[in-house]
Amino acid sequence: MAAPELARYVADWPRMDDIGFVATDGATDVGAVWWRFFPQHDCGYGFVDDQTPELSIGVVHEARRSGVGSLLLRTLIEEALRSGLPALSLSVEPDNPAASLYERLGFEPVPSSGGALTMLLRMRS
Repeated sequence: MAAPELARYVADWPRMDDIGFVATDGATDVGAVWWRFFPQHDCGYGFVDDQTPELSIGVVHEARRSGVGSLLLRTLIEEALRSGLPALSLSVEPDNPAASLYERLGFEPVPSSGGALTMLLRMRS
């Protein structure tokens, strides 16, 4: 919460249009994924437009490469389809291993400024 550019992804959780899921291993939370809408005047790193929420995901180190991230993302994508969203967006550093996961799930790079990749998944029913 000390870094405003990152705090925007979780501050005042949940806002009216926030949706998220948590993965657990027994009683331990091992990951979470969520989306949040941002206005253009206060947008996040993966901003595309006002109608496309930006997703965020985190998986604890010990649970990485075990399928938790894939499960969380697929769950959020299914919810986006049910909700009638046109797309989901995200931002990822090009050297982040998760970038290949996003590509496998159908996210495609779109034009963006800065060094990070902005990726977009267009919903298909």
